[in-house]
Order: sequence, then structure tokens, then C-alpha cells
Amino acid sequence: MARTVPPRSGEKVQFNIRVDAEVLRRFREYCRRNGLDPQGQIVLFMQRVLDREFDFQERLWSVLKTETS
Repeated sequence: MARTVPPRSGEKVQFNIRVDAEVLRRFREYCRRNGLDPQGQIVLFMQRVLDREFDFQERLWSVLKTETS
């Protein structure tokens, strides 16, 4: 079960990364073709990574508790 985090109206920070020019060009083209916001897609990806990590840790803990019972 994925963890859902309610949206918070809090402080936002700027996040700068260096990306290969060709990768960025292709990503922007992909987003344009599919009507997506490139910055929004990066934020969604980051959130998915965090949700998956949380799910993995929860499942691992659940298995460990079961094995010790």
C-alpha cells in the first residue's frame, strides 16, 4: 500500500541539477509530446522514489516481525 502524503502549503526550495544536454532535450521533447510539465514530472518521480522506499521498509519490517514470531 503506497503511503499518501497530504499536500502542504509550506516553504519551497529551488533544486538545481546538472544534466547532459541531450538527456534534457529528449526529456523536454517527451514531455512536450505528451502534454506534461517537465518540472512536475521530476517532482512526481522524486515522490514515487520516496513512497517506494517507505513501502519497502514497511514490508521488510513486516516480514522480520513475522519471522521472529
